[in-house]
Amino acid sequence: MQPGLEGCAAALRSKAGAKRSPAKPGPCAFFTSKKLNAKTRATIDGKFFFWFSVGMRKRSSAGFLLCALAAFFFMCGCSGGPAPRQAPRGAADFFPEEDDVYAGVAYALSVGDPEKAIAALEEARRRDPNSSETKQLYVDVLLVAGLFPEARAQINEILEASPHDENALYSLALLESAEGKSVEQRRTLNRILEINPVSDKAQAALGEVLLREKKFAEAEKLFDKSLEANPVNLVALIGKGNAQLRQGKAEGAIKTLSRAVELEPSYPFAYVDRSRAFAEAGGIEAADEDVSRAIELIPDFAWNYYDRGKLRANSGNPEGALADFNKALELEPDIPLAYLYRARILDGMDKIEAAYADYKKAQGLNPRYQQIHLPLALIEYKTGKWGQAASSFIKAAEFEKNEPAYHLLAALCYKNSKNEKQAQDYLAKNMGRFSQGSLFYHMARFYMQPSSDHFIVQQLTSEKDKTLRARMLFYVAAQYTLQNRASSAMSYFSEAASEASRDHIENRLALWELKKLEGK
Repeated sequence: MQPGLEGCAAALRSKAGAKRSPAKPGPCAFFTSKKLNAKTRATIDGKFFFWFSVGMRKRSSAGFLLCALAAFFFMCGCSGGPAPRQAPRGAADFFPEEDDVYAGVAYALSVGDPEKAIAALEEARRRDPNSSETKQLYVDVLLVAGLFPEARAQINEILEASPHDENALYSLALLESAEGKSVEQRRTLNRILEINPVSDKAQAALGEVLLREKKFAEAEKLFDKSLEANPVNLVALIGKGNAQLRQGKAEGAIKTLSRAVELEPSYPFAYVDRSRAFAEAGGIEAADEDVSRAIELIPDFAWNYYDRGKLRANSGNPEGALADFNKALELEPDIPLAYLYRARILDGMDKIEAAYADYKKAQGLNPRYQQIHLPLALIEYKTGKWGQAASSFIKAAEFEKNEPAYHLLAALCYKNSKNEKQAQDYLAKNMGRFSQGSLFYHMARFYMQPSSDHFIVQQLTSEKDKTLRARMLFYVAAQYTLQNRASSAMSYFSEAASEASRDHIENRLALWELKKLEGK
């Protein structure tokens, strides 16, 4: 028994996000299903799989699932004809000219009227209950509405009547993917290939499975097989482009994804994926143009702003990146990496309190993100939160076990909190973390007995590695600051802040300490 209109429409509305004004009923409020030829049905199924699988990506939002299905139906609704018509926003009394159930559903979904979408399907079923196309379309809507038990019941009904129905089996594979049943999904897709060994959509779907499993070379081969059978299979083109990109074949990925863009210029994620390929190949401007085009196509999808923000942050445009991260978090406030990137930009602008709030927010959203301890420690150091800074440096050291600097920095934080004994005890406990005889080892010994600096200065004077010397000078300068030797501290901080150590944490802290000393 199929679910009622009210439950399915409510599920769709909840996925749509913000409420919109309902569309005014037009002359085509209800439609009858049209028979579709095999080629058109295959095209629709392939595109539905792609939009659905995109919607099920970890980045997807519930609202985007609805937008994806609307875009899918809009691309497929007028089969075999010219480029799909665009439903103008705000034109509440406009309906597509063709009284086709697929176009009707597309329009209803695109203006946020799920009741009308379901009503159109219910009416089509009432008028032609034996239409396999209408039944299949109903299954598609149930899947995107998240009504999986109801979708499974409908699929089972179709398969009971026709066990070799490829479209129903394909929907079953989608459902199994959404439920995380990869073994069952593989079995279903292989069943399709037993029925039809050259099924391009099943081959492409299996390629997607291999992509998820990071078997990129094998995935590319399956996508190639799919494209041999159907050169315009969008799933296979996008999948192949991603497989190539993940194997370091950026130029090949650009070529493949450009074919996808030509095939479906209204599909935003072809531009997003090609943007990544352009960036990998060094084409930053082209990458920015592509992701900007994706934003134009779906302006309310947060992750595209995130992608462009990351691109701009890494290409020397912090202001543009900051605006993009702000927009991404406005649309979807639970993206931990967006907070992390925005925090880094704010930190670079010396807006450290705002940066700290973003780092803490990112940590709260993803406590397993161990890399966040170091930037937290840096800001806690700069703001004099010595106990918290020491704790964060220790956690950073647990994550990066081969970096001895964090142990010295934790000890320095204890020293700055005027707890010399805690610093000495911590270092004594962790001396095994330092390679014996190394400069880090000697610096730890100096921090435990700072009354005499003769030996450590002698070691630094004879050190030929300029980067290591500059890093170590920071710790001596910090100890001099505690001993009120401001002149010597400033001299050593200046060398520690030189180009020799620019890629190391001591460089950033030395620059910070210099600003403090110069401000006194």
